[in-house]
Amino acid sequence: MQAKFYEVGQVTVVEIKGRIEPDQNKPFRDVCERKLKGRKVVFCLEGLSFTASANITTFFESINVIPEAKVVGLQHDFYRLLELKGINMKTYTTLSDAIRSDDLLDLKKD
Repeated sequence: MQAKFYEVGQVTVVEIKGRIEPDQNKPFRDVCERKLKGRKVVFCLEGLSFTASANITTFFESINVIPEAKVVGLQHDFYRLLELKGINMKTYTTLSDAIRSDDLLDLKKD
């Protein structure tokens, strides 16, 4: 798995590609807890390949430590797995939809 981080306004975008290997789960969770928790984060998962369900479950549990996390580009197999595991995530079709969502975009009112 490879991750690319960048900022769009006050939102941190994390593009993830490749397969999640078992030895990557702990480092990924550490990043979520130490660097991303408390931030507005969108995870772009179009390039994420399906792997063992245990790895995927742990991966999404790590994302869930970030209360304002959103997910873009979730493949159908991942939706089904999350549903079976009872993991609820805010999902969007496009990055712009996720960034423009009410709870990520802070608009100043005059």
